[in-house]
Amino acid sequence: MVEVELYGLPRLYAGGERCQVPAGTLREVLLAVEARFPGLAPAMLQGGAVTELVRVALDGREMIESADYPLGEGAVLVLVSAQAGG
Repeated sequence: MVEVELYGLPRLYAGGERCQVPAGTLREVLLAVEARFPGLAPAMLQGGAVTELVRVALDGREMIESADYPLGEGAVLVLVSAQAGG
């Protein structure tokens, strides 16, 4: 399983803050998150690619963008909005 934590706008749109979904590619994981939280679709994926609206951090070490990136068991993803200002 992959642990997915939602912050900012993704949390607001989802109506939840975290979930666990089966491991797979980033695309498969995001599709599973969208199935769990329909309020997020289509903000995360369009045409099978990760949109410019969301940023994905893997295990607190790196940002990933490739929808084909493989995510193994125990990975932790943090989803944040690229729309948030500072």
